[in-house]
Amino acid sequence: METEVVVDEFQELIPSRNGSCVVDPKGQVLQTHNKNTNNKQHTTHNMAAAPKLYYWGIKARGQLPVILAAFAQQPLDWEKNPDWPGLKAETNFGQLPYLVDNGLKINQSMAIARYLSRKYGLQGDTDADFAISEQLIEETVDIFTAVAKANYSPEKAAAYTAVFETEVPKHFGFLEALLPSASGFASKITAGDLAVFSVINILLDLEPTVVDNFPKLKAFYAGLSENAGIKSYLDQNIPAYFKRD
Repeated sequence: METEVVVDEFQELIPSRNGSCVVDPKGQVLQTHNKNTNNKQHTTHNMAAAPKLYYWGIKARGQLPVILAAFAQQPLDWEKNPDWPGLKAETNFGQLPYLVDNGLKINQSMAIARYLSRKYGLQGDTDADFAISEQLIEETVDIFTAVAKANYSPEKAAAYTAVFETEVPKHFGFLEALLPSASGFASKITAGDLAVFSVINILLDLEPTVVDNFPKLKAFYAGLSENAGIKSYLDQNIPAYFKRD
């Protein structure tokens, strides 16, 4: 099941580029560029509505879909203050995160991530890329689950200590071994790479030195942090959900 949480309202949305148009998260064309002239043509007509993600404005289960859209520089309307539980009856499984795209309703965080990765062309160019990406997604689910269990443990401090002394180094060791270079795990950046980035980002809020013993992972994370779309997301300073104290 997905974890339900309640946080304060955060209203920032992620601006993005779609081809030659600058598009806001609601799918509104703000500016078009004429390649044949130096003039910029302004218009206010509507495009197809952007996918709408309902999940609180925190770094948790809803983060990966947002990072996918940010990296792809595609519009995503993130409703950070969803009407909950008022929205519950509308969802497929009575939980968040919940995505609506052109009438299609999707629950389950990884299903949403995979749907968007397919939509945005982030599943790789080859079968090998796809296989690597899928493995990475599942590996990050294991890491996220270990952190969530620690967060809800009655012995929270001890549980977090165990996670960062045993579980995280074990999984990061696997990832370090699989990472051929700081440029990524496959022939191009895939959803799996971005899933690894997302979970590292969440862990850094809990343990700032978490990647220090894994030089390739550290360089990989630093490199993706400089991507324009990712940087626009990081600059929003979305608050952490998991806390050790």
